[in-house]
Amino acid sequence: MTPELSLFFFSADSEERRDQKYRMLLESARFADNHGFTAVWTPERHFQRFGGLYGSPSVTGAALAVITKRISIRAGSVVLPLQNPLRVAEEWAMIDNLSNGRVAIAAASGWHVNDFVLSPDTYQNRYIDMYEKIALIQRLWRGERVSLVNGAGVKTEVGILPAPVQSELPIWVTGQSDETFLNAGKLGFNVLTANFALRHDLTEFVRKVKIYRDSIQTHHGRRGHVTLMAHTFVGKDRDAIRTIARPAMAGYLKVNIEMQKDHSVGAREERGFSRLSDRESEIMIRAQVINDLQSPLSFIGTIDHCAQQAECLSENGVDEIACLIDFGIGIEDVMASLRRLSILLERTRPPAGLPKTLSTESAAETT
Repeated sequence: MTPELSLFFFSADSEERRDQKYRMLLESARFADNHGFTAVWTPERHFQRFGGLYGSPSVTGAALAVITKRISIRAGSVVLPLQNPLRVAEEWAMIDNLSNGRVAIAAASGWHVNDFVLSPDTYQNRYIDMYEKIALIQRLWRGERVSLVNGAGVKTEVGILPAPVQSELPIWVTGQSDETFLNAGKLGFNVLTANFALRHDLTEFVRKVKIYRDSIQTHHGRRGHVTLMAHTFVGKDRDAIRTIARPAMAGYLKVNIEMQKDHSVGAREERGFSRLSDRESEIMIRAQVINDLQSPLSFIGTIDHCAQQAECLSENGVDEIACLIDFGIGIEDVMASLRRLSILLERTRPPAGLPKTLSTESAAETT
């Protein structure tokens, strides 16, 4: 069985594409909208080359709302401790109207200390702050008014406009800890996690999914939804994986380590990434590239390999694979990968008007 497939964006370097920086986002979103993919996720990142194209998921979400017709538009994630929850609810209600009811958000607590120049007072209690803001956003989304202090120091009741199309805002919680999986189940939310965040450990992933399933079944009587973000590239053959995906992944991880070093310096950590030598960084990158390409939670390989991986991930609790596609691979190769990836969807959910027998790479290449 093939899990739902969605697209995830988290560009390593805004300097990768000096012109038409958002071409890959827009073209691949249109493709996904027309080929049976479930959603497009865009993140919130600040002040770093890593993810530097994506300072605001509401801005990218609004753009996607007007160029697509079917696909879900999701924030992956909104870092709520950095945000005013009234603005979050208001902005996503607007996008819900622009998209005719297709939005969802994943909520994150944030972690990079330098991001919190936007809201330094919320860093220490960011986990509690996130859950409190989720609850407030839900109230506003349902049409409730809340009492807040205005500019004159007087409490006044406010609500959001326009009223959203969806009666409830679909919510994911982003994270990797046992507590995150447990709380998401208790609160009835979906879960967004990442293969690298779980150190590519399938056994650990299965254990955490069980925590979530048990929790949401106990408190809400249902199975819930687990989304796994995985770097994704479907190559024509193994040589393409070696020559295209491997060097792109190495470059992507190098930028990631620089971001980790900035966090260590900003947090004044005595130990951490800031202490890594160039040699140690290179060793770490090589090991991580092997993990990303060969681990049981990987989604990089030939079409046959990825088909087997999709089935395996589904059997182990993945409801949706969020395919991170912009990790340094050029747009032509990314689009070719998406055409091959769409075959996995065609095999189980062929697009309207497409013959069920169309399930070869040559057919996908002509799409």
